[in-house]
Amino acid sequence: MRSRMICFVAGVVLATWQPTLIPLHSCISIALLLALFYIKSSLPHRTLICLFGLGFLYTTVWGHWQIEHRLPESQVRTDWIVKGVVEGLPQRAENAQRFYLGVTEIQSVAEEDSPPELRRLRLSWFKAPIEVKSGQQLSVEVRIKPPHGLINPEGFDYERWLFVRGVDATGYVRRFIEVEGEDQLSVHTLREKINIHIQNQHPEVRTKALLSALITGDKQALSQEDWESLRNSGTVHLAVISGLHIGFMAFVGWWLGRVVGFIFRSSIQRTFHYLFSLALAGGYVLVAGAELPAQRAYIMLVALLVSGWRLFYLDHWSRWWTAVTAVLLFSPLAVWEVGFWLSFTAVALLIWLGQWRLNWREGVKLQGWLLLGMLPLYILFFSGVSLIAPVINLVAIPLVSVLVPLEFLNLSLSLIGLDWLVPIVEWLTVIFWWLVDSASSFSWSFIEVSPSSIWVLLLLCVAVFILLMPKGIVPKSLCLFFFLPVLVGVNTEQNEEDQFQAWVYDVGQGLSVLVEVGDYRLLYDVGIAYRSGGNAFERAVQPHLKAKRVDSLQHVILSHDDIDHVGGYQAVKEHYHIEQLITSFPKGESSGYCRKGDHWRVGEVSFKMIAGSVGRDDNDKSCVLLVENRNCRLLLPGDISKEQEARLSIDGKIDWLVAAHHGSKTSTSSKFLQRLRPENVIFSAGYANHFNHPHPDVVQRVKQHSTRIFNTAVDGAIVLKGSSQSGCVTQTIRKDEKRFWRSF
Repeated sequence: MRSRMICFVAGVVLATWQPTLIPLHSCISIALLLALFYIKSSLPHRTLICLFGLGFLYTTVWGHWQIEHRLPESQVRTDWIVKGVVEGLPQRAENAQRFYLGVTEIQSVAEEDSPPELRRLRLSWFKAPIEVKSGQQLSVEVRIKPPHGLINPEGFDYERWLFVRGVDATGYVRRFIEVEGEDQLSVHTLREKINIHIQNQHPEVRTKALLSALITGDKQALSQEDWESLRNSGTVHLAVISGLHIGFMAFVGWWLGRVVGFIFRSSIQRTFHYLFSLALAGGYVLVAGAELPAQRAYIMLVALLVSGWRLFYLDHWSRWWTAVTAVLLFSPLAVWEVGFWLSFTAVALLIWLGQWRLNWREGVKLQGWLLLGMLPLYILFFSGVSLIAPVINLVAIPLVSVLVPLEFLNLSLSLIGLDWLVPIVEWLTVIFWWLVDSASSFSWSFIEVSPSSIWVLLLLCVAVFILLMPKGIVPKSLCLFFFLPVLVGVNTEQNEEDQFQAWVYDVGQGLSVLVEVGDYRLLYDVGIAYRSGGNAFERAVQPHLKAKRVDSLQHVILSHDDIDHVGGYQAVKEHYHIEQLITSFPKGESSGYCRKGDHWRVGEVSFKMIAGSVGRDDNDKSCVLLVENRNCRLLLPGDISKEQEARLSIDGKIDWLVAAHHGSKTSTSSKFLQRLRPENVIFSAGYANHFNHPHPDVVQRVKQHSTRIFNTAVDGAIVLKGSSQSGCVTQTIRKDEKRFWRSF
């Protein structure tokens, strides 16, 4: 049985790596061939081969089903009258609300467009006249577009996140029509009512944030500082509902079932234990939002309890594979989720360590062994590990195991006006945060470790595997050999003296470019700030810098004072040491203005300011930077106009031109293109932006003069490599790392 599940899962995993899905007619042909093979073949393992193929076909068909419902590109930025039900917990900011809307009816505002078969929308609503609540039946006019996200190195894959959650379009509310009828009674409304009750019952901000995260899975109120403390102390898993929390509730349900069974003595007394345990844990999973870790835990719990209930044997590894298979049946792309690997690996380690028959004294070491076993994943996903986690979790886990059922009991009692448990709950949360803050305050609590290559990480896995093996099979000292590359930080990249790399990040309607020469880094512009809060720098650029372990920037250039170019500066200032800031506008902490003729060298790479700080407006005052080595030239002109382009003292072939003003028709003139003869022109623009950038006239002009055109909205982040040996190489994230759930 286990081997069959393994083969099915292997087929699912392989199918998720498809750059584009194989056509449905090919799926039918493959299915018929597999059926014929199973019937006619006499191979002993034909069942396993067919299950592998079945897993592959299942995932492919599932992918087609999801894509079939997605809003087509031909209807980008179209307006619709939509009726639907608010699902999940709405997110609220100062001037905006974001929520899911389950579509029940849709019609076009223009009337000539045929309505798409949309299931679920993710909408933003700025300055809404009403407060959006779970279960509301809304009728609104919306402007929507196909699911699309920023694609950057080490960045969050928003498109996959939407795909997994069945979101067929995103957009914003243009006009409120009405709220129809009463709020529907559902799990969503129950979750929100519980959340509201928690907010009203507890005045302390961190108490409300922790209890909402533990009870309803709502983590909005946890601040960035809270997450940093949880990460540094190794207790993040306690704030994200997972198997540990489901186990708490199952344990409470088991004993509650025993009490009920004792009171109602009957032939089914034993059944109460299992029913109450499954019911209480299942109810908790629903109230908590049924996220992936909770699904995995509950499926494993069902496998454990049902086998005991019906008196048939199912070993722990079979239960583990049952849970993996069931989760992937529900959502095949779960294999791309960090939580999938963390949760299943942690349970696998518990099963493996449980075979050692640890006594209670050795059980204290369990947290240390878990930390060791999870080390490669921590380094891969978080670029570090909390050394204090084994100690703090010995106290924090029992504390949370008491806090979760106690808060549910408190909520139940408060329904009849009894708030007896409120002080105890608040006291426990204060203790929890005190433990977390105290543990994270040590400078050594979280050690950053970033492997230089995947091969170093694989060697670390071998070292951990040796340590986790039973004694006597392999000498434990052998692990030191495999640990060395991680400890000494072997660098497999060879940089030429005159080589530079540049990343034109996908920041939406804005610009941010990182230029790197060895250990020298220059950041040109920092992307847009959003009116709903946050900025593109933290979403698109910072994850890449963090993965590269960058803590200092030698130069930051803010080309001009527009929000789409300087919106993320405060985030840059907070997280990185800036050796020199250069701007074209007054800035209190600025180290200087950009001036024509300014230049400096890093190795064999030259940086020269072609223009800056002079012009009729902010756009024309943009800092214009030329980066070049012996073979390649990159020009960053900011948002200058055609008139300013004509004044630039630059001629000769340009390998990469980042088009001025995101492709506005006021820039990138034919004369300018004739002078520069750019080999590659790059537009940094937002997907389906309302400015219509890049303008069709500009694109047409560029096509007449340029060999290749790139657009961050279509290509994602663009990597430029200037080398004396390899030449001037251009790579794109979206096309070079193509995935079937991504647009284009």
